[in-house]
Amino acid sequence: MAQQPSGWYNDPTDQYMYRYWNGSQWTDQVSSGGTTSTDPKAMDSAAATVPPGPGTEAPGAPPATQPQTVEVTQKSGLVGFGTIIGVLLGVAAIIVLIVVLVNNSGDDSPSTTIEAPATTEAPATTVAP
Repeated sequence: MAQQPSGWYNDPTDQYMYRYWNGSQWTDQVSSGGTTSTDPKAMDSAAATVPPGPGTEAPGAPPATQPQTVEVTQKSGLVGFGTIIGVLLGVAAIIVLIVVLVNNSGDDSPSTTIEAPATTEAPATTVAP
């Protein structure tokens, strides 16, 4: 009799839907309703080495205890929210700077004229010792 390849097959104990055959014996990896788990009870050692029968392969079998990997990707071509906020703040800063510079572009002389007081005395002369 040909040895069955490793994979998921109908559970020979009928406790679960499927059990994993590693190519030489049944493992404690089981599956029911698409959920994989571990059978807490060990199989009888004589029954654990009896290979699965032909045609008992699980249709669309779940993977053998391999964790699912999730790949996170960022779509290219889309501008992030932070980038938009940064650009808006930059534009606002430039507008404020232009307004400040335009308002300060006049001459620096005061708008009212203040006349110096008339001098009535001549300055005193000093003699060096």
